[in-house]
Amino acid sequence: MCDTKQGVSLHLTLAQGDLILEGLAERPFKQVYELIGKLHQQAAGADPEHVHFVLTHAQLRLVLETLGELPFNRVQRLLHSMHAQIEAWRHRAQEVESSLSEN
Repeated sequence: MCDTKQGVSLHLTLAQGDLILEGLAERPFKQVYELIGKLHQQAAGADPEHVHFVLTHAQLRLVLETLGELPFNRVQRLLHSMHAQIEAWRHRAQEVESSLSEN
């Protein structure tokens, strides 16, 4: 995961992306249609085991809210993967900040 100018960058499997889409499908269409289209576009033609998704912070919040409404046993691995990517990004950001402050 990486926080970029375009948004939050996540590397997930196609199956994990499908789980996100399944959860979004339960939401009112007006609330999620743009995000569903964006996810479909990013997944088109990608390697099923390594899809690069970029979401705005608001879209990531919506995804997390949506996943919170699905049964935990279905989303546990996906949430763990997302959490690990966020923590790795935070760790790298702290290392960069430390090295900049030392100079």
